[in-house]
Amino acid sequence: TAQLAKVHACIRELAKESGTTFDDMKNIIKKEAGLKDKSFADCSKDELMFAIEACIDLGKNYFNLNLH
Repeated sequence: TAQLAKVHACIRELAKESGTTFDDMKNIIKKEAGLKDKSFADCSKDELMFAIEACIDLGKNYFNLNLH
């Protein structure tokens, strides 16, 4: 889905900006979105929306990124 692609693109950008790995950033986003032990592929649209919001917030608050 488009939401899943957006989550992965945001995570890649955040990982690049933070100097961490994609997998580490993915785990941070899952924790922030309340999806700690769930695969993004198994998430509902609402859960993916929470992950996208977590990416946007993290990017804005810590890296001055606009991930909209």
